[in-house]
Amino acid sequence: MKLPPEVFKGKKVAVYLRRSKGESGTTKDQWEALEPEVDELIKKRIIKKFNKGVKGRDIDKKRMGIDMSIKGDIYNEGEGASGFNIAERRVFMGLVNDLRKGKYDAVLSLDFSRLARNYGALSRYAYDLWGEQSPAILFWGLTENMGLGQQGQQGTINEKVLASLMEWGGLAKTLEIQKGEKKRVSGNVERGYLLGSRPEWLGKTYRGKTSKGVKYRDAWQAIVEGKRTGAISRAAGKFSKDGSPDSGFVRNWKNRMIAYHEMGVLEGWIDAVEAVNQYIADLGGYPKVAIKTTAVKNILKATSGYFAYPGGVLLVDPESKMVEFVEFPYPLDIGLERLAETDDARTLDDFIVLRSEPDSTKDYNPFQTQPRSANV
Repeated sequence: MKLPPEVFKGKKVAVYLRRSKGESGTTKDQWEALEPEVDELIKKRIIKKFNKGVKGRDIDKKRMGIDMSIKGDIYNEGEGASGFNIAERRVFMGLVNDLRKGKYDAVLSLDFSRLARNYGALSRYAYDLWGEQSPAILFWGLTENMGLGQQGQQGTINEKVLASLMEWGGLAKTLEIQKGEKKRVSGNVERGYLLGSRPEWLGKTYRGKTSKGVKYRDAWQAIVEGKRTGAISRAAGKFSKDGSPDSGFVRNWKNRMIAYHEMGVLEGWIDAVEAVNQYIADLGGYPKVAIKTTAVKNILKATSGYFAYPGGVLLVDPESKMVEFVEFPYPLDIGLERLAETDDARTLDDFIVLRSEPDSTKDYNPFQTQPRSANV
């Protein structure tokens, strides 16, 4: 067993899982690495009773969305959750809230970069738990085999070492992102704009009819349950002019959503769609008026590339005919309010469009291609 028994003795432990966009593996892989250590602590009766139920995202991806009501001591942020923007991570913030309620004495993660990429950012939301509270909450990384909140000289040393590791790790990640970027400042791609199938927005007029928004989450649940075309359309709230279920919606979106799921981006995509529609609704008045505001236009322009290709897209340069793989930033990592305030997202330091050579060993999904890319 790698975990020091004396540090965890008598503690109630929570496990936190998170995978960043672009990283290999899954949160299920993380739990499989942690589970033997937790089982050993349970077997030797070192920690208090541990419930392997999973809060937050479904670790097997059979259920969409975030559910914090499930009984369990595993907190799963899911796939594609940024390590930089802690406040946007609903599962982690829910864990912090439970820690403040005294539900746990310790948090175990695969490594400290799962908790945050930046020591300062983590401190902003949780320093009181390990630095001021008595007894302190223990935050422990299996890979580093050390933690924040350990008492005595060792605890002081741990904090200095971990602070340094997290700062350098965050810097390395930032530089990695910047290195992968190819700047062509004159193109629409860098602005986040790109042609492609995008979700139906609340208040937008389609074929003379103002949309009330599509329930993509409910549609996906119907797909997962193996329901027929009509039931999927009804779940989405999509109907033809005669009131019958819109089979065209299912033809256009069923395979696309399945592909997004296989790429591990569907949950984040649906979260972002719902966030934009909620932003439109929160402006008040009629959605058909709100969607025409400058703020909403700015958001939709900057995010059109992401919403069309959340898993990235292969593009052909119209001049060189060279193929490159382009990935767009996740809207909720940037923040909708910030996107709303600028008509050129390139002015935001963290709005980074990644451009790289395609992986010759990888079979890209058909929904990661754009046949008309030469016209972009």
